[in-house]
Amino acid sequence: MDFMTYFKKIKNGDLDRITLITGDEVYLIDNLIKYIGETYLMPSYLDFNYSIYDQITDMDTVVGTANTLPFFDDKRIVLFQNSGVLKSSKDEQEDKLLDLLKNIPDHLYVIFAEVEIDKRKKTYKYLSKHSQIVNVEKLSRQELVKWISKRFKTYEKDISLHILNYLIEMINYLEESSDKNLYDVDNIIRMLSGLDSEITEEVINQYIEVPIEQNIFKMMDAISTKEITNAIQILNQLINNGEAEIKIFFLINQQFRNILKTKLLLSEGHSSSTIASKLEIHPFVAKKAGQFASQFSVKQLTEIISMLEEVDTSMKSSGTAPTLLIEKAIFDIALIK
Repeated sequence: MDFMTYFKKIKNGDLDRITLITGDEVYLIDNLIKYIGETYLMPSYLDFNYSIYDQITDMDTVVGTANTLPFFDDKRIVLFQNSGVLKSSKDEQEDKLLDLLKNIPDHLYVIFAEVEIDKRKKTYKYLSKHSQIVNVEKLSRQELVKWISKRFKTYEKDISLHILNYLIEMINYLEESSDKNLYDVDNIIRMLSGLDSEITEEVINQYIEVPIEQNIFKMMDAISTKEITNAIQILNQLINNGEAEIKIFFLINQQFRNILKTKLLLSEGHSSSTIASKLEIHPFVAKKAGQFASQFSVKQLTEIISMLEEVDTSMKSSGTAPTLLIEKAIFDIALIK
């Protein structure tokens, strides 16, 4: 079950006796756990009836707490949060936990919020059959837009939809390889909300470390309009920030290949979203490739890719400094354009 479906479920008062929560989005998991405690237990006695274990504990202690009647309430919740109980618990401890789960008292609700799981464990095998399993993954783009908008309203700061979408590209949350979570995004939102000035692209660029891919897009913009000085400045800025020349060149080369493929697919009538799927690239990258495709002919792109292949060979075999080779490539692309 996904996060939103499960949240609606427990919001309607349907909390399972045993629940396993897994996934990458720790912000949502933490808030889900907090919501369950505050919703299903009396606030005045929350500390007495909500037992949280964040490490493997003597299971006799856990079982004793679990079997104790709740204090001035009708429910008790036992939470294992990143405790390692589903990965590293010993057989004797695991047997005691399993016995508790199989003979769960009427007043007890057990929640596992664990990132590290060994699916060979007896406890996991039992949970896979007898618990509600909730997968809390990263938000989709549509969900992220709504979430960020709500957070800005919480901090009483206005942001336009255009700038909000620009912010999403800059924070790099949606990329599969990104390790950013909603805690990171919320910190950025809180920081921007504390500024007296209006939130603009320039303000975002000033306060947020821009992903290298975005700088490559800026460089491509400069190259396509023959603003060579600007393109070289972006190149030097990337190098001064510690980016490897070989990585910069790889991304430039990759972008021009994507642009050519996109141009050919567009000529066949494919949409931007279809192209993204066919090329296995992010929809935003496909959109940018489509914009650049209109600025180059197929002949020009073919020449550029051929020239970049020669640069790639020189970079691997000659003793010429990589920065000089990339600078020369930028000038040669401008000449072809």
